[in-house]
Amino acid sequence: MAFSVLVLWLAITMPLDWMVELPRWARALLMVAGVGGAAVVAWYWGFRGWLHRPSDESVALRIEAALPEFRSRLIASVQLSREDDGSLVRALVLETATLARSSSLRGVVSRARFVQWAKVGAGLFVCAVVAWLLAGKASWPLFQRAVLVEAAVPRRTQIVESTGSKVMAMGDDLRIAATVASVIPAGGKLHIVTESGKRQEFAFDPTAPNAATFARNLQSVQESFSYTLELGDNRTQSAQVKVRPRPTVGKVEAAQIWPEYTGLPPKPRMMNDLRLLAGSKLNLRLQSAARLKSATVRFVATDQKTIVREVPMQAGEMWDVIADVPANSAGLSFRLVDEEGIESKASVVHRLEILPDEQPTVRILWPVRREELVTRNAMFLVSFEAKDDFGVEKVRLHYGVNWTSGTPHKILDLNLDGETPKSVTRRFEWRIERLALSEGDTVEFWLEVLDGNTVTGPGIGVLAEHYQVRVVSEAEKRADLASRLDDTLRGLNDVKTGQEELSKRLGEMIQVRPQ
Repeated sequence: MAFSVLVLWLAITMPLDWMVELPRWARALLMVAGVGGAAVVAWYWGFRGWLHRPSDESVALRIEAALPEFRSRLIASVQLSREDDGSLVRALVLETATLARSSSLRGVVSRARFVQWAKVGAGLFVCAVVAWLLAGKASWPLFQRAVLVEAAVPRRTQIVESTGSKVMAMGDDLRIAATVASVIPAGGKLHIVTESGKRQEFAFDPTAPNAATFARNLQSVQESFSYTLELGDNRTQSAQVKVRPRPTVGKVEAAQIWPEYTGLPPKPRMMNDLRLLAGSKLNLRLQSAARLKSATVRFVATDQKTIVREVPMQAGEMWDVIADVPANSAGLSFRLVDEEGIESKASVVHRLEILPDEQPTVRILWPVRREELVTRNAMFLVSFEAKDDFGVEKVRLHYGVNWTSGTPHKILDLNLDGETPKSVTRRFEWRIERLALSEGDTVEFWLEVLDGNTVTGPGIGVLAEHYQVRVVSEAEKRADLASRLDDTLRGLNDVKTGQEELSKRLGEMIQVRPQ
């Protein structure tokens, strides 16, 4: 009986599945009904009777009911043999045993129901074997599907692969495609049901004559929909296409984080004014109306297409990141991906201008002349002014005795008292006697200044003009001083004469009457 129920379950499920392609839940319900029904039958008419077998008295009564010749001997023998072991009881048991040996007990239990169900089961088995053979290759996949193993419904036209369900951006084009095998039809149909309930049907044609691939392009999809493909005698299950708007950038906050050596606090920046000092970082905070899966900052080159660097942003109340700004970037944009995997379109590229740190400058205030005469024991005064937009770190005096270009020279760091001012003016008293010079020696010197740029620098400014100090005798030095004094006096006399001439001409102009 249980076997018959199982065969009936398969006989119903497999053809029904072939005709309408039952979903998994429907096949599961039929399987529960079939296997559960067989289990109930096996329990009720089989295991339950075996577990609750009748007593010896019940068996004796059933035998006596079927065989009247025992005339209560069997039940009496069973009952009395438990209570008395006398000669009369032994004689009764012996007589009953003798009668039982000559009696046929086959008629006590009727086999009619068993034979009937055996015939039913055998007939169903034969029919099942015949149906299995007639179905051919379709039998095994249908059996697999009946026991909930994932397998394709056997059709003459097999749909091997299809686009299936997906999520897409609103306004994009969608290509729905399918690949078939076995019997290739001349064409098919695409059935669509939109989210608003509108039904549409499109031709689903092969991509080339006699090709096994079929496709249809849907232009500028605006609404979610479900669809099925009908190809030959086969039909796909309903697939869902979700249409979602692309995520867009909402509010953006930006702040420039200056290089540490500048000592400047972060400065808020507008997205249309991203003029940054080289080596700066950007603190970017972004907000979008859509729930995002990820957000990325893209630094692009001057062509606005080549990606120089991508930096992922961190999720929070707002997506934020502190990013190093590449020196070769000329703009930045944002790439957003929502929770459905929809990516934002190419967003606006915000122009970036990377400003290099200006080189420091230095100039000599004293001496005025590029060549000075000194004696061996003189103390030579050098006065200079150095400037940098963020701070002067070092000033160095380069010098060489009787030096020619390209040969080694010496360097002397000048004292700045540990400060890094933007502008510094110092005087340096150079003790020439420590150089152990001789008359006729020439000391060539120049200045070099360094800023505190530890990111892209340091920036170095070098004095373009070299100065010279020539060692002379005291007589030559006095002659030089006299000559310079004479030049000064002559200059003062020229100034005096010029002033007198100017006063005279001015007096004449005042006395002249206008015509």
